[in-house]
Amino acid sequence: MLAGGKEVDLLAYNPRTNEKYHIEVRVATGKGFRIRLLDTETKDGRKHRRGLDTLNEIKFKPQIVVDEVKEIFGNSDYKKVLVVWDVQDSKVIEQAKAVYGIEVWKITDVLSEMMRKIGTKAYRDDALRIVQLISKMKV
Repeated sequence: MLAGGKEVDLLAYNPRTNEKYHIEVRVATGKGFRIRLLDTETKDGRKHRRGLDTLNEIKFKPQIVVDEVKEIFGNSDYKKVLVVWDVQDSKVIEQAKAVYGIEVWKITDVLSEMMRKIGTKAYRDDALRIVQLISKMKV
């Protein structure tokens, strides 16, 4: 937890490729909660917080967040990733990268990829073990 109630969800480093990632998660399964490029507002002017414009401002751009990421990664480049349940339409993913420099990953794609790669190794981590067990289910 950072000052002002801010936080960084996940910082990741791939030692094989030297890629660094600042990953934020905004997942909700309601049909009305699909990420869009521009946020909408309630009747009283509050943001719905499902537009990339707003999510960029609250998740990636606060100075305290930028400073924390720089403290860990130094001045090297890193990728910004937002993990979501769904998007308004497929163009949002392309636009997020072009307009905000944010890669948008759908959690369903992330989990599918994990289940495909997880194999049969015995994992002691509860979350990995659950993903592994689910991947073995015949649906």
